[in-house]
Formats: sequence, structure tokens, C-alpha cells
Amino acid sequence: MSADLQLLIGKILTEEGFAQSLAENPEKALKDAKIEPTVDLLDALAGVDPESLKNLASSFGAQQAAV
Repeated sequence: MSADLQLLIGKILTEEGFAQSLAENPEKALKDAKIEPTVDLLDALAGVDPESLKNLASSFGAQQAAV
């Protein structure tokens, strides 16, 4: 898993309101988190709701913990 993806997942899981910010304005939230807002990443985040982001992050987190 890339460092940016690990950082993104960690922030979604631990920072209150980050998933909401990411859903509302992905480019700004990523820049604020010091993650490069690539076109692919912005496309992937387009239209995703905060609860889905949290569920996805939890899934990745559980997979990493199992390794």
C-alpha cells in the first residue's frame, strides 16, 4: 500500500470530520492532508459519501491488520 493511501486511510479513520471534508471538497482536503490530488484519485473520490469512505477505510485497515 502506498504511503499516501495509508495516510489517507489513517486520516479517515482517526480524524473527526475528515471523511466529510473529503466528500465535500476532495482536492482541498487532500492538499490540506499533504496528499497530491491526482486526477485518478479525484475521479475515484467524486460523488463518494462520507460513510462509504469510512467503510472503505475500515476495510483497508482490517486487511492491513491481518497481514
